[in-house]
Amino acid sequence: MKVDVPAVEAELARIQRELTHSEVRTSLFNLVVMSRDARRAMADDALNYLLGKRAARVIHIVSSDRDTSAIEVSARCFIDAEHKGVCFQEIVITNGGDRAGGAPGSWTPLLVRDIPTFVLWLDAITSDDRLFAHTLAQCDKLIVDSDHSVALADEPDALTRTLAQVVHDGMPVADFSWKRLRPYRRLTAAAFDAPDRRGALSHISRVVISGLRTVETRLFGLWLADRLGWREPDFATVDRFVDARTRPVTIESAQPDPGCAVSVGFETTSGDRIDVSAGEDGCSDIEYPDGDQASGIVSVPSAGEILLEEVDAVYADELYAAALAVVRRA
Repeated sequence: MKVDVPAVEAELARIQRELTHSEVRTSLFNLVVMSRDARRAMADDALNYLLGKRAARVIHIVSSDRDTSAIEVSARCFIDAEHKGVCFQEIVITNGGDRAGGAPGSWTPLLVRDIPTFVLWLDAITSDDRLFAHTLAQCDKLIVDSDHSVALADEPDALTRTLAQVVHDGMPVADFSWKRLRPYRRLTAAAFDAPDRRGALSHISRVVISGLRTVETRLFGLWLADRLGWREPDFATVDRFVDARTRPVTIESAQPDPGCAVSVGFETTSGDRIDVSAGEDGCSDIEYPDGDQASGIVSVPSAGEILLEEVDAVYADELYAAALAVVRRA
């Protein structure tokens, strides 16, 4: 597919003039969205939060069953407090049966130069290694939603291995699924924050997690493993680790109790249990074996809040990278 870049730029400029009748702010970044959703609902859910906050060039590459690839141009603008247009310059490339639309040669000429390029991958990751590798070569940061990729047929363990390799190769990666776990990771850390509670960490033998999807449970387990010095032995399945004393530690999934969004139960070698839970109303509880309790509030960030945080800087999430480093290399 041959793209007439000057014609696209002229059309974007014309649309922006019609929408704003004012000076338009310069795009701060390129965002390339790879998906198979013709309605782009998931991408728009996140992008709508950014509208009016950041100006960007957004290139949607949507896989389609149509025979040939095609391109459409549009824009969405918001007039800010200084009466300047804050716009999304949107280019939708339908990647048809000829697969020309997804080829980097079709969309890289449309990137604004000298600003960061983020790729928001809302598709299966392990099904097209060639396209994935070619796309990575054009971006400064990869943003994924591993839970969504698993829903589109990625196998959880294969997916985490692929992402672990991408991180190992030096590419900054952000994962919506990991970011949604942040309040639960913080709540868990708080449960063992007091000096007299930390001793239990070296005696954990079993962790029972409810309310999280498969890949989220996997990521949570990898985070625990990194923080507590567990490792995956060569013979292990993905739900088993060994601690610093080579004692087995299992991660198990369970159905949540009524009214409970997420819960994590820690069982120790002595038979004690510490329960961390967050209700559907956002209230959290920590229950200790001696009868003590603690409560608080948790708030899971929205897709838009996560995306805004990630496009504001090209950086690697060190905790995420460390968690993925636990994954055994194939």
